[in-house]
Amino acid sequence: MFTVYVDDSGSSPTQPVAVAAALIVPAKQIPSLESNWRAFSEKHRFSDFHSSVCVAKNKRSDFANWSDEQVEGAFYRARQIIKQRASKAFSFTIHKADFDAEAPPEWRRVGGKNHYTWALRTLVNVLVTWHGQRRIETPFEFVFDQAGKWEKVEIGMLMSQFESVLPGRFEDHYSFKERPDVPGLQAADIVAWTCFAMSRLKFRDVPMPNVARDSFRDFSSYRNREWLDALTHERQDLRQAIALDLADTAGEQQRREWYSQWVESRRQQGKAVPRTV
Repeated sequence: MFTVYVDDSGSSPTQPVAVAAALIVPAKQIPSLESNWRAFSEKHRFSDFHSSVCVAKNKRSDFANWSDEQVEGAFYRARQIIKQRASKAFSFTIHKADFDAEAPPEWRRVGGKNHYTWALRTLVNVLVTWHGQRRIETPFEFVFDQAGKWEKVEIGMLMSQFESVLPGRFEDHYSFKERPDVPGLQAADIVAWTCFAMSRLKFRDVPMPNVARDSFRDFSSYRNREWLDALTHERQDLRQAIALDLADTAGEQQRREWYSQWVESRRQQGKAVPRTV
């Protein structure tokens, strides 16, 4: 069995990119991951390793009085644990300006308002492929970082859509948990933040913090460059992907019908439905 810890970065509207990242950990490695992380947190005296907060040395955090050397040393140790305990890491980035320019409202309406939801959709497709290639018999167990009301609604919608295609693989196989309580989510946050920093450099030429640059190099080179897949769409590729989706008129109609039925079902149950784009 495998648990997939999922985190986002860049979800704020002010950020140019949205990143969904996943860390795949075998169930047998989770006790060791948690034990290693507990010793790590006790040594460095933090309660929640939140990458952006640590690097900024936020004055209201456990990292307020850390030196640059402490930050670099902590990231180095965290990467050691992550690489040792996780089988694979993936990320998918959406450049928000490109997506907004290329995605027609009628196509986007049935898939989610948030950029992160669309990044997550592609990420889950990649995870499904990885799962199938290895002929894994048990479903993934997904653990998401705690999210706001509307983000949860969209993630729930997404998981229901995948369940309709792959029954028994998604419903009842995902949960939301608080990052400070789950070492796997803190580890996934490091991957997401690292790929976010690389994506800002790629799309907006924003310099990477040194620790992000070192982390990306470390993750990218691990296991003969096969451990981390940091994926994205160039604008032309995004345009082609959307065009192919729209060209599949039967598939597009099926998605719209599924969405209408799902929305109506939730309304009848008195549950919230996604906001329109």
